[in-house]
Amino acid sequence: MFWKLILSFTLLLAISAVAGEISTPSPAVASQTADEKVDAAKPQAAKKQEGYRYLEHGSWIVSEANIRSNGTPATLKRKIVVTTQPSTGQRALEESRWLGNAFELTGPAIALADADRRGFDELGFKPHDSQADAVVNVAHKKYLCTVTTYVFRSEADGRSTELTLWRDKSGETRLPPRSISINNKEVPLPQDALQADISVEGPKVSTRGERRIVAMASPLRVNNQTCTCLVESTRTHGTSNDKPMQLTLREWFCHELPGERLRMVTAMSVGAMQVESDVTVVDFHVAREGGESTAASAVRVGAE
Repeated sequence: MFWKLILSFTLLLAISAVAGEISTPSPAVASQTADEKVDAAKPQAAKKQEGYRYLEHGSWIVSEANIRSNGTPATLKRKIVVTTQPSTGQRALEESRWLGNAFELTGPAIALADADRRGFDELGFKPHDSQADAVVNVAHKKYLCTVTTYVFRSEADGRSTELTLWRDKSGETRLPPRSISINNKEVPLPQDALQADISVEGPKVSTRGERRIVAMASPLRVNNQTCTCLVESTRTHGTSNDKPMQLTLREWFCHELPGERLRMVTAMSVGAMQVESDVTVVDFHVAREGGESTAASAVRVGAE
């Protein structure tokens, strides 16, 4: 989840407020089921950071974030590198920030959890409800979809999250890997999911959100090649910590940088706080097993 490292602290709080979450979401759901009870009393100090599940050792991403918080602008440029801890052989993450005219490490490498690359169906979530098949229109094309609802409950804070997915029945849709944050976990979305609704209810939060596909093939120039991106728009409204909140979010995904966002445009308000941001991956390298890799400098073209 590359965007978590490139937004300012203010924006992290704002985005987390969508689901009433103050801690940074993490993508592991290795042993989670939809009704899993979360033990909040367990110590978390030694917990490994989870994420970057599709990136191998040697992969890196450089991003630039232009942020405006309550009218005050700021620009952040960061680089993350997936590496290996020499003493343990485990995955790790190095983070650097652009200072002056070079990247400087922000601290020692952070231990990463083992990459869990199982898909949504492999994780064994049990449906809570199924509705009649429905037609979803995307980019002037009609798709016949199953409609299924899943419920995720957290005993730690009394929060209940309801996720409804519209999935293409043709078996031909294979969208780029992406995820959705539920109870502080990043749950991988099915590659055939064309639409998602999510609602969150808890003691300090009540939100409703809709995630829709804006474009199936929006181009990003990558040096002399073009990355074909899926573009999704999310609109969420409700209350968080007894304050009214609204969020609009647009995200670009592609197969060349699996699981990460090539671009993310955000506008959010929580109470009196207003945050806008435009975060763009400006360069990346994806190491592959066997020595193959992809690398590019991304330049926005034809943004929708």
